[in-house]
Amino acid sequence: MIITNVHNKEVLECWDFKVQNETKDVITQDPNNPVSNKELKRIQQEIRDVMRQISATVSYLPLLDCICSFDILIHTLKDCDVPEEWNETDAVFIQNSQAVQLKSFSTGLHKLDTIVNYKMSV
Repeated sequence: MIITNVHNKEVLECWDFKVQNETKDVITQDPNNPVSNKELKRIQQEIRDVMRQISATVSYLPLLDCICSFDILIHTLKDCDVPEEWNETDAVFIQNSQAVQLKSFSTGLHKLDTIVNYKMSV
């Protein structure tokens, strides 16, 4: 997800949520119905920890004091079918940026890593 200044189209923040397949906690090999043996309470706690950390970013991310918009960029495999309404886009770069790695969580089927890149105040 990218957050952009509406007036000058400058990218101010880029939130990267990287989802990867995992197989270490899969207990069935049926590709149509994979099941994780990871405890549901543990998964929910890991998700809560990530959400708390995302909420806490307000304490160190620069204040966005302009009108902003956001876009969702989805990176897929080359051989993946995508809806016709989707458009290809160029890579997004933030000049004078800082990156912060947030906590990760795993469901046993998927792992989510989160990084936020933001424009440093000048």
